[in-house]
Amino acid sequence: MSIKLTEYIKEIDVLKQWPMSKATLIRARKKGLPFAVLGAYVCYRSEDLEAYFQPRQFDEYGPRGGRAGKGAK
Repeated sequence: MSIKLTEYIKEIDVLKQWPMSKATLIRARKKGLPFAVLGAYVCYRSEDLEAYFQPRQFDEYGPRGGRAGKGAK
């Protein structure tokens, strides 16, 4: 199986295109979002991003329905 580098999007480019912070993306990786480390870059496939985040709704501040900081219930 060969990997096509054009299938992957660098993390910095994901953050430019998707309304989320880098911390949100790191948490998603820890919770199961597939990623690849290609040299010095953390990269994602667009289909993986869409499958992971599509069920969630975003606004300009990141995912809705999440905790709003410390002490939020």
